Formats: sequence, structure tokens, C-alpha cells
Amino acid sequence: MSVFLLPKNLCHHLEKIICDFWWGSTTGLKKMHWIKWSKLCKAKKDGGMGFRDLRAFNEALLSKQSWRIQTQQNSLMAKVLKAKYFSHSTFYEAKVKPGISYSWRNILHSRWILKKCCFWTIGNGTTIDIWKDNWLPFQNGFKILSKEPSNNTLVKISDLIDPNTKDWNISILNTTFMPIEAQQISQIPLTNTTEEDDIVCAGINHGDYIVKSVYCAIKTWEEQTSDNPSNSATLSNPI
Repeated sequence: MSVFLLPKNLCHHLEKIICDFWWGSTTGLKKMHWIKWSKLCKAKKDGGMGFRDLRAFNEALLSKQSWRIQTQQNSLMAKVLKAKYFSHSTFYEAKVKPGISYSWRNILHSRWILKKCCFWTIGNGTTIDIWKDNWLPFQNGFKILSKEPSNNTLVKISDLIDPNTKDWNISILNTTFMPIEAQQISQIPLTNTTEEDDIVCAGINHGDYIVKSVYCAIKTWEEQTSDNPSNSATLSNPI
């Protein structure tokens, strides 16, 4: 489950076996399920039993591989995958192509979780794309909402930083972004401009990737989606 995305039918079959065990073990007799499986999968503090939704747990485990590729770029795994599958782009920009391995296809599937719950903390700003990446911590979704100007030359966060003062170039911010976003950006402290940019998980201690916390986040997103079906397209982008 940490390497491959299990088929939904297999997850449902395994969950059915678990349900049959809890609701009775008499062979050949129909069991009555007194509580919906989705309620049993809720945390105990929310009135559930804390059972694992296998599909969501599978995706949380699998997404940790995406996290490792993104945050441990000098590891052997990250170097091999980059050389083979996205040598001329970033991990987020890697495309699904014919002939790729099943495991790599599954890892690409899990990127939607990082895109939803992770954002960049700014160091030197050379690796963060202003218009595509998540980096504005005060914004819902962490993305810039201002429209990219025509004939734009500003691509990376470093383009918004004054090379002399090592602080935000306020005049560029005011002429490029909406006033509210320009103000939000100017409030981000630039204390590590000599260090590399880093990626963190929102709302999780120390910004590290914790499978249990990400799993709980996925379940929360699912509940929000069920309450508001119009958000279903943003929950996941299955391959």
C-alpha cells in the first residue's frame, strides 16, 4: 500500500470481509449492518470506531513517496526517478506518458494530496514558481489568485526579492498583485534567503509528513465534498 494504488474493488472487498467479521461470523447467513461503514471509519473522538478507510489510507501511504521525492531530492530514489521520468521538469510538472511503470503511475496519482495540503516556505526563492506553486500561507489553497500579467517576466519568487536589501521589492508587489495579496506577501518574513526553499505540510507539527495526519485530512476533505458536491472535482484527480 506504500508503493501501489490498490484497485477500489479490492479495497471494498477487504472492507466487506472486515464488516462481516464485526457484524457476525455465521457462514451463509445475512448479517445486518447496524452502522454505516463510513461512520465506523470516523475517529473515536468523532463518534466512530477509528477503522481505516483502506482507499484513503492507501493514498496517504502512497503520497509519502511523493513527499520523499519532493523533499529528499538528493536521495538515490529521487535521482533515478528524475533521470528517467522528469529530467527536464519538476516533479509536479511530470507528465503521465505511455510505457511508464505501474508504480510511477501510482506515485503521480498521489500528487494531488501534496498539492492540496502542502506549501513552500521561502528561502532563496529560486525554485518556487510564483503562478503555479503553493506558497502563500495566508491564502486558501496557498496559491496566488492575481492574474498573471501579459508579457510577464516574473517567474520565480526570487524575482520579487530585492537583491540588495534581501527583502521584498514592494514596488513590484504593488504593481503585480491585487492589493490584498501584495500586503499578504509583504508580511512573509524573509529570514533564510541564503538557504534552499522548503516544502511543509499545513497544519502538521514541524511541517513534516505524518501518514496518520494526512489520512485524517483526506477524510475531512471527503466529508466536505459530500456536504458540497460542487467541490468534488478538486478532491482528487485519479489517473
